[in-house]
Amino acid sequence: MRTMKRPYQLSALALFLLSGLVAYESHQLKYYTPLGPGPGFFPFWLSLCLAALAVAMFYQATFRKTAYRPADFVDSRIGYLRAIAMCVAWIWATLMLERLGYRLTMLVFFPFLLLTLGRVKCYWVVLITLLGAMVAYYLFSIVLSVPLPTGPFDGIFETIDEFVY
Repeated sequence: MRTMKRPYQLSALALFLLSGLVAYESHQLKYYTPLGPGPGFFPFWLSLCLAALAVAMFYQATFRKTAYRPADFVDSRIGYLRAIAMCVAWIWATLMLERLGYRLTMLVFFPFLLLTLGRVKCYWVVLITLLGAMVAYYLFSIVLSVPLPTGPFDGIFETIDEFVY
């Protein structure tokens, strides 16, 4: 029976490469400013932590005993289609965030993602969508004073905005 050694090693390598990319990108930002840590400070240290964890994972997968692969390790066609649909949803949300604004993008993104995952009850889909799209917007914009993108159709939320503000 095959072990999980190779998948763990490949996952560790992918995480290590991701940490290198994050470190490179954080190096493009200012590490320290006159006010304190700059925008590159935390991504740099998080990339180092990720790299250390990836090295530890690779070491354990290579030199320690690993578990056997489960019989259903390679998923069905539906599983792969769900994974592709989720990746497409993330790419779509990234591209549409500036164009549609945070709230409209999330009002489409969350239900699609949750329904793609399957086995989620409808009331959870509605609750998570409203929390993720509306409550998170007001939490960031009012409480934390972090501006989130607004799109050309944000006028449809005026009545809610008047109630909240």
